[in-house]
Amino acid sequence: MRPCPFFILAALALPLPCLVQAADVQPLGLADADRLLLEANPAIVQSRTALAGARAGIDIAAARPNPQLTVGATSVDPGAKGSGGYWKRPTDNVVRIDQVFERGDKRALRLRAAESNLTATQADLDNTIRLARIDLANAWLDLRAAREIRRIADENAALARRAADAAELRGKAGDLAGVDVARFAADAARVANDAVQAELDLSRARVALALLLGNRVPADRVDTTDEWPGADALPAPGASSAGERYDIVAARQRVEQANALRDVARAQRTRDVSIGVQYEHTPVNPNSTVPENAYGLSVSIPLFLGYDYRGDIAKSEADYIAAEQQLVATQAGVSSERTRLRAEQAASAARFTRIRDVVLPAAERAARGADIAIQKGGMSLTDYLDTQRTLRATRIEAIQARADLARAAMLLRLAGDTQQ
Repeated sequence: MRPCPFFILAALALPLPCLVQAADVQPLGLADADRLLLEANPAIVQSRTALAGARAGIDIAAARPNPQLTVGATSVDPGAKGSGGYWKRPTDNVVRIDQVFERGDKRALRLRAAESNLTATQADLDNTIRLARIDLANAWLDLRAAREIRRIADENAALARRAADAAELRGKAGDLAGVDVARFAADAARVANDAVQAELDLSRARVALALLLGNRVPADRVDTTDEWPGADALPAPGASSAGERYDIVAARQRVEQANALRDVARAQRTRDVSIGVQYEHTPVNPNSTVPENAYGLSVSIPLFLGYDYRGDIAKSEADYIAAEQQLVATQAGVSSERTRLRAEQAASAARFTRIRDVVLPAAERAARGADIAIQKGGMSLTDYLDTQRTLRATRIEAIQARADLARAAMLLRLAGDTQQ
């Protein structure tokens, strides 16, 4: 093929326009995004509400049975006449108070279960924040990478379009075969589709980050800053005094809660006692020996003739076993997660280093050599464009590798790994 005419090289060298201008965007660093996350993330807000409910559970568990007041009238004779108000009418007027006294340490056991639930719910909140920060790291890095990929895709599309226009001019001048003109046009259309897809991916990344932040920043305005964050860009998750991650703390406290609730179920077989005190007033009747005022005392004890709480006890045993199994599963999951994340970080570091030190420099050298070769007529236009596309594809791969490395480092730290 004959050398590339100068006007084609000039077309390829023209400045590439920015195809998409982001108007009134609000760049967010990870620290700013983290503050919004803690304030507005739906999962965190919901978890805080659950914590408030767990605190109320302490008051519920500590409550003692209320006494019951009964006021009534007996021995009512509709035909009898009386005067002087209700208390002087010819009826027996009764005032009674009953109080249930719990036995078997039921209140203490309920309190123990409620306190375990409160501790577990607090740990759930802390773990929800940790998981939300993982989602934030992923969403922020996805948007950061999508911005760069969209920019390169726009450059590719503009370059391909100009090459297609230049090829069409050469075709009209009879300097390029029609099949080559069609190939340039098809390539430009394909690269334009890549740019459209990159723009769609950018929009999706913005929506995902805005949703994670409770839409405090509209999706069409949210953006990231330009830096690539380190592993410590987000706060490390806390741990219990025993050094356990909060999801393990929550699972362990659920076991304690289930154990206390199992004891509560067993304590139901310890009979509660209800004591009643009664005052009875009878109007004075000269023909009767019944005293005007009388007092009574009663004791009530339930008889387990219909139900002896065996179902409650069996269910509490099953709940306790399930809680123990969940603790074991959580511990195994944490260990497996950390092992996986260590392997992913090592692989991401090796991949990024290889692309940065070997692949990208080689692609850049090839592109520079292609610039010289095409000017001297030693390379076809097709090969030249292939070299440029390879360079841009390598740059996209380098961006993705850089994002994956930052992601792996942050996720490993957010997993509570101490062996970094």
